[in-house]
Amino acid sequence: MDAKILDKIKERIATNPYVNFLGIHFTKIEDGLVEAHMPLRDEQRQYSGVTHGGVLAALADTIAGFAAYTMTPLDKDVLTAELKISFLRAAWGYELIARGFVIKPGRRLHFCECEIYCDDKLVGKASGTFCVVESQVD
Repeated sequence: MDAKILDKIKERIATNPYVNFLGIHFTKIEDGLVEAHMPLRDEQRQYSGVTHGGVLAALADTIAGFAAYTMTPLDKDVLTAELKISFLRAAWGYELIARGFVIKPGRRLHFCECEIYCDDKLVGKASGTFCVVESQVD
């Protein structure tokens, strides 16, 4: 991976209020692939104790989006155009692990996927389309 792209991604992670609010910790950043861990808090659970689906969707969008960034030129950004998630089983644990992959990079669109695990079980699978746009930040 180009060192400048990696530096940009690390800066985006460090200064991203939502990533920090969710407590996401990135463990792998490579071309077309990112992996991260996110602790679960009681406030993220439904009345029955299971993790709310919106939490899984937010994590999938974030991780797939950062995977897209690994394949995006320095002078461009990515924005989510579409996200679909399938909830495969309830997430009862205390940490989520997400792996985001770029399936098809393009000049204008990247198609990505994200798998989310809890207690070594696949709990969610998402796919998303990310638009490559002019940089939104100076």
